[in-house]
Amino acid sequence: MITLSLCSSSCCPTVHVSQGMVVITDDDGGRVTLTKEQLKLLVERYDDIEAMK
Repeated sequence: MITLSLCSSSCCPTVHVSQGMVVITDDDGGRVTLTKEQLKLLVERYDDIEAMK
């Protein structure tokens, strides 16, 4: 398992990568679970999503 912290303070979102799944946990304990394919799609479409604002 790979764990990444998205900032350097103690209350940061974390990303856990394991067995083709990505779990993003916020500092309140909320979780979003994505497959590797869903994460790839999100990254690929990020500019399109930003343009919708």
